[in-house]
Amino acid sequence: MIRVKKSIIVCFALLASAFVAFGQQDAQFSQYMFNTLVINPAYAGYKGTLNLSALHRSQWIGVNGAPETQSLVLDGSFANDKLGLALTIVNDNIGLQGQTNAYFNYAYKIKTSEEGTLAFGLGVGLGQVSMNNGGANFNDPSDPNFNGGRLSFIAPDARAGVHYSNDKFYAGFSATNLFSRVFDYSTDTKNLIINQGQHFFLTAGYLIDVNDFLKFKPSFLIREDTKGPTSLDINNFFLLGEKVWIGASYRTAVNLFNKNSTIGDVRNRNALIGLLEVYAGKGFRLGYSYDQSLSGLQGFDNGSHEISLGYTFGSKKDYRILSPRYF
Repeated sequence: MIRVKKSIIVCFALLASAFVAFGQQDAQFSQYMFNTLVINPAYAGYKGTLNLSALHRSQWIGVNGAPETQSLVLDGSFANDKLGLALTIVNDNIGLQGQTNAYFNYAYKIKTSEEGTLAFGLGVGLGQVSMNNGGANFNDPSDPNFNGGRLSFIAPDARAGVHYSNDKFYAGFSATNLFSRVFDYSTDTKNLIINQGQHFFLTAGYLIDVNDFLKFKPSFLIREDTKGPTSLDINNFFLLGEKVWIGASYRTAVNLFNKNSTIGDVRNRNALIGLLEVYAGKGFRLGYSYDQSLSGLQGFDNGSHEISLGYTFGSKKDYRILSPRYF
C-alpha cells in the first residue's frame, strides 16, 4: 500500500513538473553560464579563442523516463575578433520523446567602447523530433496513436539573440524555436509529438572585485515560453584565484503573466543548485553541478547531476581565465 501511494505521488509530481519541463521544452541546463551558446547565438566567438565543450545532464535520478541531455559546442572568433562562428548540437530525451538539434551560429561584434562589445547573433539549423511508441505501455493494442512504432520528423529552425559585455557587466536576450509556428503539427505522424514553442531568455550579471584573489559574480536568468510558468534562476558565484568558480543557484517558477495554461502553485516548482567549475591544466575546464529538487519530487528522486568538460585550443600555459572573459 505504501509503495502504491509513493508511486501515485511521484506520478502527480511528474505531471506537475511537466508543465515546466514540457512548457519550457528547450533543454534545461544548470551550467548555462559556462554553456551560453546553447541559449544565445550572439555568444559565438565571445572568448576570442577556439573552444570545444561537452556537457551531460541526468535529471531526477531514479525516476523512470526522466530527462537526459547532452550538448556539444565548438566556437571561435575570426576577422580580428569581429565575427564569431559556432556549431551547437543538443540531444534531449524525456520519456518516450527525443529531440536532437544542430545549429550553425553567426555573431557580428561591435566595439562600443574600449571594454564594451555588443554582439548580434543568428543561428540556423535542423531539429529531429521522435516518439518511441514501442516503449509505451497502453491498454488498447489497436489504438491508432500507438501502432506506428517510432515516429519522427525533421524540420528547419532558427534562433536569434543579442549580447553585451564589458569587463564588469554582461546582459543578453535571445529567442529560440522561431519557426515553431510555421509548420503544421496536426498530421498523423506528428500529432503525438509535442512541437517546440518559442522561448525567450533574458540574462544579466555583474562582477565585483572583492580583492586580488576573490571575485563575486551575481547573475540571473529568466526563461519564458508564454504558456507555462516563467522560470527564474538567481545565481551567486565566487571566483578564487581566477581558476575556480564555486557557488549556488536558486531556481523557481514565477507568475509574470496571467496564463490560462498554468496549473497549481508555481511556487512549489523550485530547486537549489550547487556548482563547481575548475580551470585545470593547459586549456582544460571541468565543471560539475548538483540540483536538489524542492518541489513535489523531493524525496522520490536522487537529484540531478550535470558534468561538463571544455578545452581551449592554443593554450601554452597553465590556463586561467582570459581577462576580461569572466562571463
